[in-house]
Amino acid sequence: MAKAQKSPDAIDYYNHLAYRCHEKGDKAGAAKNFLLYLEEPRRRGMTAAQQDSLYKADKRVYDQAAVNAMYLFFSTGDMDGVLKAMPYGRRIEKGVSNVYITSMEAAKEKGMNDLYLELLKEGVVKCPQNESFADQLIEYYEKTGNPSKAQAELDNLIAQHPESADLWYIKGALYFNAEKRDNISARSCFSKAIALDEQHVRACAAMGNTYIQDVNELRNQGKFPLFFSGSNQQVKQSVYKKELAEVQTYYYNARTYLEMARRMAPEKYPLWGEQLLSCYKILNQKDKYDALYKEMNEE
Repeated sequence: MAKAQKSPDAIDYYNHLAYRCHEKGDKAGAAKNFLLYLEEPRRRGMTAAQQDSLYKADKRVYDQAAVNAMYLFFSTGDMDGVLKAMPYGRRIEKGVSNVYITSMEAAKEKGMNDLYLELLKEGVVKCPQNESFADQLIEYYEKTGNPSKAQAELDNLIAQHPESADLWYIKGALYFNAEKRDNISARSCFSKAIALDEQHVRACAAMGNTYIQDVNELRNQGKFPLFFSGSNQQVKQSVYKKELAEVQTYYYNARTYLEMARRMAPEKYPLWGEQLLSCYKILNQKDKYDALYKEMNEE
């Protein structure tokens, strides 16, 4: 367990006692004392301003104590303890994934669904490095079966956190995964996510997928019959070439974003691999297709 050093005083007693308990293998005692340390300023009757000043002066120590308390309560199965320590973990400016993971599990176990969703939304914003939060929020909204409400909630969240690329990605994913897919709206959202975070791998991959889906949907509507039948007889060469050019325009766009995703996350084949192979095939880039196919199948 990480330890943030600080000179002891009357309040610090509980922090130091917590580490001593942990050294002796007493996880429950350590968790209890970390929480006592966090709560002591309030118990002493300090004003909110005094508590805030104390926290700012020793932020690193208090943040570490909060993380330690939540982890130890969780590891001993004390979900009530997790929820008691949670407010102290949530005040950490740069979100710690475990703070939200443990809090969400505790809220779920206690049947506190509103709190679970609140924590999940906050986790998306404060812990963008944890992709699972975005995935869980997408799954949550899709299960509700109310796309209009989901988009309205996301608009409200984005208004509060306009710098969050993940929120724009989630909004785009809901458009893309909807029963009536809206590729244009999805692209608009993915584009905003990429503008906010040029390294947003999933937004790049998703953007590429929208162009491929455009072709699939047009094909289902009866477009490009010669191209997808493989018929390029001499008498229909001009029509075939016109269809080929139109299809390839979509795949050129898709390739651009999928190759961006590949450069940023070369190991994440499930994210972009098969789609990029299809681009190389449609664009008649056999060398690139063969190289990528071999690379993917050697892993």
